[in-house]
Amino acid sequence: MFLSTPIQSILIEVKPPNESIEAIDKYLDANPTDAAAWNAKAVILANQEDFGGALRCLDKAIRLDQNLAGAHTNRGRMLLALGRNRAREALKAFERALELKPDDTDALADMVIALRILGDLEGEFKALARLIKLQPERAEIWLRLGAVEFKRGRLDKALMCFNKVLEIDSESVSALLQRALVLAALEEWNAAIKSAKKATKLDEENVDTWRILGDVYLKAEQHRSAMKAFERAAQIDPEDAYIPIAMGMTAFESNRLKDAAKHFRRALVRDAKNTTALVNLGMVYMKLEDWEKARTTWEQVLTHVKNNPDIYDVLAVAKARLDDFCGAQEAWENARKLYKKRGDKSNSQRVTELGRAARVNCSRIKKAIREQKEQERQLKRQRSPSRVR
Repeated sequence: MFLSTPIQSILIEVKPPNESIEAIDKYLDANPTDAAAWNAKAVILANQEDFGGALRCLDKAIRLDQNLAGAHTNRGRMLLALGRNRAREALKAFERALELKPDDTDALADMVIALRILGDLEGEFKALARLIKLQPERAEIWLRLGAVEFKRGRLDKALMCFNKVLEIDSESVSALLQRALVLAALEEWNAAIKSAKKATKLDEENVDTWRILGDVYLKAEQHRSAMKAFERAAQIDPEDAYIPIAMGMTAFESNRLKDAAKHFRRALVRDAKNTTALVNLGMVYMKLEDWEKARTTWEQVLTHVKNNPDIYDVLAVAKARLDDFCGAQEAWENARKLYKKRGDKSNSQRVTELGRAARVNCSRIKKAIREQKEQERQLKRQRSPSRVR
């Protein structure tokens, strides 16, 4: 807060928000050009969740004093409070605040949030690196920097960040879990498992600790331990659709296909539109060569996912296995168009050839059906009594 002394004294004397507004309004009647007072009023309105009113006060403050860094920072915050779609405008406000006050850690921290919303990973990294130089002992900054480095694929840097967090706070569950994921990506299985297990001991009722421990065990191909971890997660949150999906993947990797299908169906009971569960279930049915269930599942996937050529491709295979060559031809044609649109020439050519073969078989089946119907008509005519003339 960047408040002038007279306004600070008013706020200290008058604590209730409505009375604070009245006091500031009275002050502003006498001092309408005090930008700091408009900034102070904006903060109180924001605390009352009147973000629109707060923004108007901040715009007034900035018109009066374009160099009031705190007003720019607060304006960015108000814009973020009004919705994620205002993040780019908020970012400009934070940039302006930092032009005026380069070492303002509050503005930098808010700038990080705006960049994260905008998906600007490189921009967020630069802001975090700048912030960490100013506040090197803040564990939460190292934690976010580690997450960004992980997303950038810089695993060693990410590991260093999470280790730094644990130097500051040895019982940071978030750092332990994220470090476990980095170590798993580095295939340092024992260290990854140890880190995740410590997190479960520190926070036994946190479903994420058990989910991540299960994920690490699964990546390490320790399927029995993975299943136990996921079962514990399911006890904590029986409604989470992700957990039976993870259990299904564990069973699938163990080649227990019927168990995998059971877990994926359980996930769909929790979330009928979960495409991950549907796709995995479809693949299990393909492995089991249960073509009818596979066909039904892929058709269900297509009610949610319209533009994925791979789904049309596997649907065509299931239909061809059921001797529905006409349906297979149509599905492969849809796959061809989407592969072509994607620029995937190899798969486009492959499904084109499969579609041609399906079309040939489809024509043969149609011809056979026509011939059979003609034979039935002739047989019916032969059995009909002759007309008396």
